[in-house]
Amino acid sequence: MKSYLCYIILYTLLRQTSAFTSPLTITNAIDRRTARRDVAMMDISDSTVADEADNSSELALLLPGETLRIQIGDVSASRKAWKKRRRNSSPILIPCSILGINREWMVRWNVMTLLHQVGEESPAADGAVAVSSGKLGRAYKKRLGGDLQAHADALGYESVESLLQALFDERIQAEYGVSTFVEPTHGNLMLMTALTRRQARNFSKSAGMVQFRPEVDDNQKMIHTGLASVRLSSSIGRMPKFTQEVLGAALRVSPYDEAAEKYQQGDEFNAFVYAYEGAGDNESPLLVLTADDPRGKGTALGGTGTFGSSTRVFKRRNNKGGNFQHDTYERELSNLTSGEGPISANVVAVSSHSNAVFVDCGVGRKRGKKYGGGTTKVLGMLRLEDIEGEMDFEAGDEIDVYIKAVSPQSGRFMVTQDSSIKNKKQKDLKMEKQADKRKDKLSSKLSVDITSVIGNEYDGVVKAQSKNGNWCYVQPIVGEGEGFDLPVGVASIILEGQDNDTSYSSGDSVRVRVEGIDEKRGQLSLTLLN
Repeated sequence: MKSYLCYIILYTLLRQTSAFTSPLTITNAIDRRTARRDVAMMDISDSTVADEADNSSELALLLPGETLRIQIGDVSASRKAWKKRRRNSSPILIPCSILGINREWMVRWNVMTLLHQVGEESPAADGAVAVSSGKLGRAYKKRLGGDLQAHADALGYESVESLLQALFDERIQAEYGVSTFVEPTHGNLMLMTALTRRQARNFSKSAGMVQFRPEVDDNQKMIHTGLASVRLSSSIGRMPKFTQEVLGAALRVSPYDEAAEKYQQGDEFNAFVYAYEGAGDNESPLLVLTADDPRGKGTALGGTGTFGSSTRVFKRRNNKGGNFQHDTYERELSNLTSGEGPISANVVAVSSHSNAVFVDCGVGRKRGKKYGGGTTKVLGMLRLEDIEGEMDFEAGDEIDVYIKAVSPQSGRFMVTQDSSIKNKKQKDLKMEKQADKRKDKLSSKLSVDITSVIGNEYDGVVKAQSKNGNWCYVQPIVGEGEGFDLPVGVASIILEGQDNDTSYSSGDSVRVRVEGIDEKRGQLSLTLLN
């Protein structure tokens, strides 16, 4: 806090001198005071300093691929990115200032990142990571200092729920794997991600926390205040403490072409976040940007006088009207059944974030009255592991798929190209998956080829009996001279001359015969002899 007050005092003194002629003069002055060698920091305008006393500023969670509006600083202060200066192949860092960010995309990225940070596996989302709109709003205010309702008002939405549904439509769902659905028990709006809990936490942990405030004359823009929130090194535990520090920024360009020479001081354009380094600029936070999307998905939009919207380049079809809304659909989501197919589908997007292909199978669902009523399209998710052959799909391709799983509550469905699931129920598919896992686990436990012991008889100990009494869990006892062990198996009760209602208890001694592998259960198959 003391350093921040000193920073404002220094700015006021500099404003009273005649030397303050360039928008980056304050940046260069602070560089000299703090011995910053080579990276210019964001300049703070009159309106920024005047507004610092209010509570309108909030933090934006910046991750690689986000788009910011920047201004090139002193090109002569450029340096190599790598510490070993003699490497000619090192990228060049050009000092720059962050001007601002599009409000809609800032809120969208903040919400996605918070979902990945605080979301938990939810039964309402069939085990997927999800979070309610209420919990999300509280986390947004506590962690970022912003208000989702204020953003909804500024962007022209009546409620936070309508804002979230607009932010995460089918297009965003296809690219980022984040979607909304209504929890049926209490009617709450929830957000769900296609990532696992571990993937979500890893995806969001590197986010930089950079401060912005609303533009007074334009609700679509957020202006950078020049500050970043940095976690104190001495802060540990679940309630970390943060401090505000001045943020440095640089544009990363290639040294092999004339990229470093084509930029001049004062140039403005959109750039992508490349990396955020908490101690990258002489132990101070540094934001590195690039003119090309670090994910390899396109080039940032240029132009002046605007922050643009999104510079995402989607692998998708060009649909007339720019949306996915239709009045009628060939299939209702609630009427889909597992094993249905083959169904002709159009590839809408290939998402590297979700490791999946999103396809249009002509499926729709009804939207609740609370959210405007009508119908909306539902895209099927085809995971890369369910694709037969090489993955060479592009937006617009037509492929045949089979319905793998349907989740009406969360409003989604999964598809596959595996034709073996045709006419199989979802319960059967789930049992087969469990059996495959058990067989893999069983193969790691077996120290002998199971085919070589089929028909052999062994003494055994009952571990448990099934509720219906048709089978028991039995541990075969193999002699020490055999040189191998057998795991617990499923023993069918077949006693000659007796009924099959005999009851067994844990610890009973029995005689069993090895039959092989129970394919349905994925376990060792035995027969109980006496």
